[in-house]
Amino acid sequence: MNPTTQCPHPLRGPYDTAFVDIGETVVHIHPPFLETVLAIAADFRIKHPPDDFEQRATKIWRQDVHASRSRGHSLTTSASSHYWHTHYARIGALLGMSDPRPFSKVLYRRFSSFEAYQPMPGAVDTLRALNRLGLRVVAASNWEGWLGRLLALLDLERFFAAQVVSADIGVEKPDRLFFERGLAIAGTEPNRVVHVGDGFEPDVQGALGAGIDAVWVSQARPHDSPVPVIASIAELPDLIRPHVAPPSWPLP
Repeated sequence: MNPTTQCPHPLRGPYDTAFVDIGETVVHIHPPFLETVLAIAADFRIKHPPDDFEQRATKIWRQDVHASRSRGHSLTTSASSHYWHTHYARIGALLGMSDPRPFSKVLYRRFSSFEAYQPMPGAVDTLRALNRLGLRVVAASNWEGWLGRLLALLDLERFFAAQVVSADIGVEKPDRLFFERGLAIAGTEPNRVVHVGDGFEPDVQGALGAGIDAVWVSQARPHDSPVPVIASIAELPDLIRPHVAPPSWPLP
C-alpha cells in the first residue's frame, strides 16, 4: 500500500520545510518511563507492583493527557510542575503509596533532568538526511523553556534551522496559532510544510487544522489514519523524498 495515496490527506508538497515534534518523535526517555518509575518505586520499598501496572499506568497517562488540566501545562514552569506532580502522585497511589508526594517529587526531578533523555533510534541519521534533502527542519514541540538546551546537549541543535517551542511562543499544539507562529518563524507557507509527530490530536489534527500536511509516527499503524503513518522517524526521509521541493540554490 502506498501511504501517500491511501488516506484522506496524502502528502502533496513540494515541501521546503519540515516541522518535527521532539518528545517521542526525536527524543525519548531512557531508560523507558515505566521502567524508570518502577526502579524509583523500589527505592520507596515498592517491590511488587500490581500485575496490571503497565496497563493501569498507561490509562492514567491517557486520562491526564486528555484532561482539561493538561492544557497549557508546558507554558510556564509552575504550570508544568503542578501538572506533572499531580500525574506522578496518581502513579504513586496506583503503586499503593499512602502519601505519594515524596515519590512524585523524585520523579519530577528525574524527568526534568537532561540526563533522562536520549535521541530515538535513527533520529540523528534522519535529521541529517532531511538536511541533505534541502529541507529547512524546524523543531515544533510542546515543551518547557529548557528544550533548546536539551537539544544542544544531545548535539541535535545543529540540525534545526529554528525552534518553535510552546513555552517560548505562549501557545501549545493543537492550537492553530502554534502553527501560524511556526510558519512566521520559518518564513514559509502552509502548503510548503509537512509536520511530523507522534500525537494524533496535537500533531495530526493540529497540523491539518492549520492547513498543513502531516505524518503520524505511530507503531500501531492504524489503518483508518487520515494521514500517512510511519512506525518511527527513521522511515521519514524515504516517505517524503518524492515531495521535497528542488533546492533554491544552484547545484555544483
